[in-house]
Amino acid sequence: MSASTSNAAASSSALTLPQLPTPETFAFPYPQPYGIQVELMRIVFRAIEERKIAIVESPTGTGKSLTLLTATLTWLAAHHRRLLTAVEAGIRERLLAEDPDDPPWVIEHAVRAQLADLRAAEDARRARLAKARERERRVRLAATGGRKKARAEPADVAAGSGSGDGGGERGDDEFLPDDREERVGGADTVYLSREVRELMNKYEATRPRTREDEEVEEDVPKIYYTSRTHTQLRQLTAELMKTAFVPSADADADADAGRDSADTVRARGDDEFGVSLVPLASRKQMCVNDRVRAAAKGRDDALNEACLDLQKAGKDRCPYLPSKADDGLMLDARDAVLATVKDIEDIVTSAKQAHVCPYYAARRAVKQAQIVTLPYNLLLQKHARDALGIDLTDQVIVIDEAHNLIDTLLSIYSTSLSATHLASAVAQLKQYLARFKARLKPVHALWIRQTLAVLHGLVKVCECFSTGATGGTAATKGPDRPPTQAQGAAGKRPTPAPAAEVLDVNALMARVGGGGDQVNLVELAAYLKDSKLARKVSGFSEKLAADAAGAKGESLPLRRLVGVVEPALTPDAKARSAAARHASIAAFHTVEAFLLGLTDARDDGRVVLSAEDGKVALRYVLLNPAERFSEVVASARAVVLAGGTMEPISDFFTQLFPGIPRDRFATLSCAHVIPKRNLLVQVVSRGPRKVDLEFKFANRNDDSVLGELGAVVQSTVGLVPDGVVVFLPSYAFLDRVKAAWSASGLLDKLAAKKQLFYEPQTSSDVEGILRDYALAISRPETKGALMFAVVGGKLSEGINFSDRLGRCVIMVGLPFANVGSVELQERMRYVAGLPGAGKDAAKQLYENLCMRAVNQSIGRAIRHANDYATILLVDRRFATARIRSKLPKWIGQDVAVPDDWSACARGIAAFFRDKRERARALESGV
Repeated sequence: MSASTSNAAASSSALTLPQLPTPETFAFPYPQPYGIQVELMRIVFRAIEERKIAIVESPTGTGKSLTLLTATLTWLAAHHRRLLTAVEAGIRERLLAEDPDDPPWVIEHAVRAQLADLRAAEDARRARLAKARERERRVRLAATGGRKKARAEPADVAAGSGSGDGGGERGDDEFLPDDREERVGGADTVYLSREVRELMNKYEATRPRTREDEEVEEDVPKIYYTSRTHTQLRQLTAELMKTAFVPSADADADADAGRDSADTVRARGDDEFGVSLVPLASRKQMCVNDRVRAAAKGRDDALNEACLDLQKAGKDRCPYLPSKADDGLMLDARDAVLATVKDIEDIVTSAKQAHVCPYYAARRAVKQAQIVTLPYNLLLQKHARDALGIDLTDQVIVIDEAHNLIDTLLSIYSTSLSATHLASAVAQLKQYLARFKARLKPVHALWIRQTLAVLHGLVKVCECFSTGATGGTAATKGPDRPPTQAQGAAGKRPTPAPAAEVLDVNALMARVGGGGDQVNLVELAAYLKDSKLARKVSGFSEKLAADAAGAKGESLPLRRLVGVVEPALTPDAKARSAAARHASIAAFHTVEAFLLGLTDARDDGRVVLSAEDGKVALRYVLLNPAERFSEVVASARAVVLAGGTMEPISDFFTQLFPGIPRDRFATLSCAHVIPKRNLLVQVVSRGPRKVDLEFKFANRNDDSVLGELGAVVQSTVGLVPDGVVVFLPSYAFLDRVKAAWSASGLLDKLAAKKQLFYEPQTSSDVEGILRDYALAISRPETKGALMFAVVGGKLSEGINFSDRLGRCVIMVGLPFANVGSVELQERMRYVAGLPGAGKDAAKQLYENLCMRAVNQSIGRAIRHANDYATILLVDRRFATARIRSKLPKWIGQDVAVPDDWSACARGIAAFFRDKRERARALESGV
């Protein structure tokens, strides 16, 4: 849909758009969608139309992504047609009101003329995209018959000069804080004087307008689709290619070859013409300036600062970022992003060939896109949305893998600040003030001194806590704290936490004292953002560090300031020292994030003072995710939360959407597409030796319980073909199991039946372990493989154990979190105090955290319609109705609770015997 049509519809504010009926059928890419897919599409379509919040659960393997795309894009296409009709009606109504005496034929002629003007803008947009597709086609042809000559890259551009990459001496003026008025003119005018900016503004006001100047891009209606990782979003792009909203290869080739006139394109409709997708990512994924990447040394903050530094006036500009005078190159790159569906890698490759920055090309394309994909943090963090120019007003938001949305919000808005980094930030700011004191404007000098007062007060708080001057523990300090209810659920394990103290923000600032407690934190946070002080101080400190490293006789105070003091070190130690030095330089960014957290309402968060190994740290812990998410909900037309395992969903109502009426929600928990005979779920309450199985924390070192678990696993691997995955509550328990079974000889017996694998604790080893695991299962001479994994670990989410990789999943125990955690206790107390919270609210939260992790793990097995597996829930607590009610409905509705292990083993044997018989019958054609 064109921006002109959108604007025209928006200007007709007096019009009431007719209600869109919910379709009975959808343009699904497969001839016969499953019933649950049609139901999900109807729920999502209706929720968007009625401006609701949808919470939907669709198990992996049911085509969730494809279903969500079809539903949302169907609504978007219908909404587009509705707006076109509304625009025509609005024009006609306005003309009749202006000249009621005009005959009907005059009115109709005027309506057609104004619609033609609107269509001309849309035709121009389509023509641009057709040219972009033609350029891509020529590049593809050139790739087969020779290389297309790219625009030559400057031979020796000082692309790293802004990041300490030997680009010459940098003037200190760039480190002065920004003024509010200096941000009006954009990056190119930040350092110009007020007089020069006024002259430029006068010139801009009097010079003739060009067509490009007059074209103001407005946001078209669109879908923002977010997920946890770029890998998941890449998979979404592949699913989008299957839909009816992406043109076929033949149609695209015709359009690329210029065989469609504007009238033909308009006649066949915008839907057939195809949807525009823009995948957004950070500079880390999209920067193509190798010198900047090398200078940043893998640090996201350094990469961002180096990029912004190259956009300053008087700097050597990044060769991939065209100037204003050469903006046509960036517009061509924008059109290339919009012309065809691409993933991030495609955009980076094509932009690099065109010698244009893909990061800014994607940003420029957002307003004209119909679907934008982006990872969680870019959507959920307000400063990230502002930086990318994302306006969520009246747009549709789909959050996939939303089962961890609450935890994600709490995590990204919680900040840790060590006493070491706090001291580094103080030293850096004092050095900064000493250097620039005579050149700072009074307002900047005042705010910097107030910032120093707050930081000095925080240092004093840490020192007092370290010496025990304040005393107290989490149970005696801060707000009133009733005891929690979770100990019973976890087995009342008395896990002692490190010495810690919990304060609300008011109590912390009262301890800061020294004038720091009188500082308005909201205004301070606004100043830090406006002045970009953290970037200025960190950049100045980095320059000092570079100067110190390049000098032969560095001064000791300078080296202490930037953390350079170090004796002769091994290569590993040097690497660790370099990382520590970089963290020290960036300390003020951490301080800024911490201070921003302190601006939350008093009850929305807590500050935890803790000491471990003699090192004191402050941590701001967000407790109220609803406040941070409320702006997203208030701005958007509709929000869709989707996941394969959303149960238990009660947390979303109480923590994320308190105060929102229930009639604004639409919920759906889909069944699985597999036949019931393809899934067997059993609770194992007792093992072969008649020992009760209950893996409370106090029982995990019980040799008899560990031996009984071993007997269950040994018996199971003898009944199950191919791959078996065992999920254990923690890495510590995995180590305990390995030690006990190794001593008893059980591991050798298991290895004789299946090759053994263990989840690695480093992410870099995961791919290799999974590859070897799959190879072991595929070898004809082996009987399969046995994988030991950890709930909440690297194999419990985002990994598919489909088909032969996971014929059985064994879930051992209930992985309750450490109830001794100060942060968890605060979160439970907060939830218990929410309006309308029941008496068991804290216990519910504690159990829900556990069961959400369980659900993610056991959902690894069934991944498509023809898959089959058995799931064993090894802990007698799984037999209780309370726990079973928190399982996904497609799993929990058919859970069997055998009386003993013999009955359970018979069920497993019968399950796989049935699969073998069906396979033989299929082979014989019976």
